[in-house]
Amino acid sequence: MSTLPRIAIVGAGPGGLTLARLLHVKQFPCTVFEREPHRHSRSQGGSLDLHAETGQLALREAGLFEEFKAIARSEGEDMVVADRNGKEYFKQVDAESNDRPEVDRIQLRNVLLDSLPAEAVQWGTSVRSVQRTKNSQIEIQSEGPNGLHSDIFDLVVGADGAWSRVRPILTDTKPHYSTISALDLRIREVDSRHAEVGRMVGRGSYLALSHQKCLIAQRNGDNSIRVYAMFQCTEDWLANTGVDFSDEAQAKGLLSHEFQAFAPSLQDLFLDADPDITARPMYMFPTDHTWKHAAGVTLLGDAAHLMTPFAGEGVNLAMMDALDISNAVAKAATEGGLDEAILAYEEKMFERSHKSMEETWHNLGLFFMEDSPKSFVGFFEEMMARFGGPPE
Repeated sequence: MSTLPRIAIVGAGPGGLTLARLLHVKQFPCTVFEREPHRHSRSQGGSLDLHAETGQLALREAGLFEEFKAIARSEGEDMVVADRNGKEYFKQVDAESNDRPEVDRIQLRNVLLDSLPAEAVQWGTSVRSVQRTKNSQIEIQSEGPNGLHSDIFDLVVGADGAWSRVRPILTDTKPHYSTISALDLRIREVDSRHAEVGRMVGRGSYLALSHQKCLIAQRNGDNSIRVYAMFQCTEDWLANTGVDFSDEAQAKGLLSHEFQAFAPSLQDLFLDADPDITARPMYMFPTDHTWKHAAGVTLLGDAAHLMTPFAGEGVNLAMMDALDISNAVAKAATEGGLDEAILAYEEKMFERSHKSMEETWHNLGLFFMEDSPKSFVGFFEEMMARFGGPPE
């Protein structure tokens, strides 16, 4: 390839920013389109565990591993699994292996953003359409602070999540409902305001599972706890409750009703939560999702292989996708054949993601079985015995 390819990344999530950083390190300029108005416009969610063989590997290649170690929390791997009465079925504290430390999403994003040129991300810019031109290049029509704009690229990477604006140029497949919906809650300043909850959750995660419902509490690095109250229900169930989830009393009233069989100490996980409560139906792709390759455009992360969070693989896969795409671009720069290199990436990514999607779907079933947490813990301990650590 005699000239540098014009590369666009749609979406400034962990996968998109990792790709932008890797391309920057390899001296390939790119443009990142992000509809959020600025980097501090929303909280970015809770924490995640980065795996040594995927997410951490991408950060090593990006030259950001020391920055990652400075924000990583190995104690975040602590975990308790209990039933609705608080009876503990599994407890892991001070584990010897800490190759999957937790990191707050906002801190990871800041590390990635701080490593990029200020002009790399076009904030407040929404992609309106992605189309193929007559000469087979890809045109992005976007709308930003300066109005409508049109740009031509040699490669467009959709890193824009579940409802990707890039994906329709490759496939008509849309996410389908996973059978799970959740309410997302947060307890800030937990150790000073709600010390008992803080002690129960500890330094990592606390899971209470029973009868197709679960409460998942996750310690974050800013002295807060993120709580997910999950239900196995129809897609429209939350909407049909008639509850206004912006009304704290209504939302907590619904939770009190649905989790009335859970111990009072477990109900405190939502009763002590702050007023900002968000309803989230969870979506996924078929576990064998693919598309027919088309020149000049590809996908990574949730845009490519959306799955539920029950295997902890989403961001790790997105960052590994980013590493593989950056290597494909670098290979094409020296050997030619960008289209062939991206095709090879997609084939590798499909194989990798299908395994994780199958695992995630299997784990979802274990979380919401009638006898949970027994089935979940039994499977978890079996995997630890076989492989010396938690299931990936």
